[in-house]
Amino acid sequence: MDLKQLPERMVIKKEWLPLALYHEAKSTFAHYEATIKWQKDAEMMAMDIRYVPSESFQALYQCVYETLLQGRPATKALLRDAFINYIDSIMYEVQPYLEKESQAEEKSPEEIQEPQEDIQLTFDVIEDAIEQERIFASMNTDYLFMRNTISQKKFVETAKGTYTSEIVDTRGDLRGLAELRKDTIEMPDPEQAELWLNLVESTLNAFDELTADLLDIISHMWLLQYKDEDGYIEFHSDEVLKLRHDGAEDKLIIRERDRFKIMKRVAALSSIWISMRDNNVRVVNKDKISAEDDYDFTTFHRMFDINSVKIAYDKTTGEPKGIYALKIKPAPILRKYFDNSLQTFVSLDLKVIRYSYHNQKELKRLGRYLSYQWKIRTLSRNLKQPFKIKTLIDTLDFPSSYNGVIVREKLEKVLDDLKADGIVDKWYYSEPVDESRVGKRDWVKKYWGELSLIIMPPQETITENRKKIGQMNLVIEAQQNLKKESITEGIHSTTQSKKTVETPRGPLTPQAISEIMELEKLSVRAAAAEIGIAHSTLLRYLNNEMKRYNKNSMTRLAAWYEAHINKTKGESSFE
Repeated sequence: MDLKQLPERMVIKKEWLPLALYHEAKSTFAHYEATIKWQKDAEMMAMDIRYVPSESFQALYQCVYETLLQGRPATKALLRDAFINYIDSIMYEVQPYLEKESQAEEKSPEEIQEPQEDIQLTFDVIEDAIEQERIFASMNTDYLFMRNTISQKKFVETAKGTYTSEIVDTRGDLRGLAELRKDTIEMPDPEQAELWLNLVESTLNAFDELTADLLDIISHMWLLQYKDEDGYIEFHSDEVLKLRHDGAEDKLIIRERDRFKIMKRVAALSSIWISMRDNNVRVVNKDKISAEDDYDFTTFHRMFDINSVKIAYDKTTGEPKGIYALKIKPAPILRKYFDNSLQTFVSLDLKVIRYSYHNQKELKRLGRYLSYQWKIRTLSRNLKQPFKIKTLIDTLDFPSSYNGVIVREKLEKVLDDLKADGIVDKWYYSEPVDESRVGKRDWVKKYWGELSLIIMPPQETITENRKKIGQMNLVIEAQQNLKKESITEGIHSTTQSKKTVETPRGPLTPQAISEIMELEKLSVRAAAAEIGIAHSTLLRYLNNEMKRYNKNSMTRLAAWYEAHINKTKGESSFE
């Protein structure tokens, strides 16, 4: 094939896409020796769908065709435009892989060392997420397709009696298979083994939006939380319930049935096995698969490993009530999406996690989808790129029983609700709707579904998405906070030794809180414990770094302040 003879605006055939990408990219990345392999990668991908290219070429292919072009038919003109308009985003995604491969080429076998252990953090991950009002989810598209598979209850029984689900991308291409296995984990304690088996037996109906939430929550915790020598973290159902509780109306009450719902879905996640070849998701046209030798789905890997469980017992009878905590870690097939040095993450608003998985699942789905898209569009400097209504409808996966009028009402209501909750800043049609065409035969498919919406995020989301969020960034931020805390405590100590602190008066301010801490000789951690908020929250408040105020935290802070003011007033009157 001679790509030079291909017209600029002619759609490139699927098998030619790797070569077309290589020819467009080679001049941009010519100074990297690792790109010498790209030509072979492109040629082999064109000939053999099972060929696994280098990590850098995979990243380039995914960034251009999936992230930037988003599955649209590619032409030489579109490829050229992508490299002109979005070169910063392409370099950001691909450069780390090229540097990693170049370093590997330079090292002799004696110099190659085992990967270093993850840096361990000591701050309270759940408290920090609650105060920041966000968690971090992987931006990787394969991870997102896995999450969609988990949430949409598409496991079907096979002739062998197993349950499988296809992992399919937005274009309908098959990326892999997920299989549900009722394998239990080995436990020396028969009582623990029996309780776990009971959870596993109930997993088939445990695939929903809550399970997808837990995939994100466990991944966030594993990314940042302390791990033991085998890579496991402590996972407690109460922490998840606390994370999902908004604290606006009622105090958090832990119920056994709520714990069971959480652990039932954790068991479901640990029962899923994913089929990959050489730990890479293979992209194939599922309509062309005629036999097993065309595409081999035989190597399955468990998504999560469980090490041990903790059981709650009835205080009266001593009978086991259920599992409330365990040790867990993502298996290698998932851990590659959390590469400390390369992977970027998207900030997910806690409101999305807190929406009901029963009657607000559309809010969850669109909230996740928009968070991912806004991250991409911020990096691509294209926030005003319209969203096609048909794509949004597919994302929301409305029941087939809904007619067109209901679908439109539901979509607009979801957007209004997201706006009311501060997840969406504003939304509007890119062109006015011709109401005379609404309700006509096939009006959704032939007219309204082809229209587009502009959906803009709040400024805070834009600011967050401009950050290159990786684990190392989060580690550095945590270390800076700890350093600031140490400095703040030192200032308090020095100030106290040099002067007599007067009793604070007036409104609640960071300075007033600081003065009380000096008077009471309290560190940031000690004061935060008394107040009932995370020390990181108090530290941000004292340093005037709060982006937005959590009502629950501010209520506790104000109550603590008033109590100390009244206390000092009483002492002064007595004297």
